[in-house]
Amino acid sequence: MRSDYLNENSSLTGTYVKKVKKITENYTVTEADSGTVFLVHPTATTELDLPTVADLPVGWCCEVWVTEDTDGSDGGMGQKVNIDFGSGADIVGFIASIADAAGDVAVNNDDFINFTAAASPGDHVKIFTDGNRWYVEGMAAACGSDTLFHTDAA
Repeated sequence: MRSDYLNENSSLTGTYVKKVKKITENYTVTEADSGTVFLVHPTATTELDLPTVADLPVGWCCEVWVTEDTDGSDGGMGQKVNIDFGSGADIVGFIASIADAAGDVAVNNDDFINFTAAASPGDHVKIFTDGNRWYVEGMAAACGSDTLFHTDAA
């Protein structure tokens, strides 16, 4: 039996577009934001507060990209962006870097990801949960000082 699930006449065809939300100031992320790509162009130090991991379904996910709404330049953010996972959150993952072979790895007591004012437009992280902990994969121009896991907001 032939399925028309992805047939061009199906009402489901073309629904594979990512949700994109532009953020310029503090934002509290909700369960409904699952699957969203956040483009963060901060006008001042900005924080994205993620929902409590235990309140989310398995597979909840988002991406956070820092941007200056230009092609950007290395170290050209100008403002800080913090992602708050919640106090005592269990985070597993890493942020790789093109300039720093070591990158950065989440360790015990890390509750934040900090993009400093020296971060580069295009630095980003992908985040998802299994319902118990956060998983993070990221890429940054310079990790060790510009984009890193931390115990506090920058």
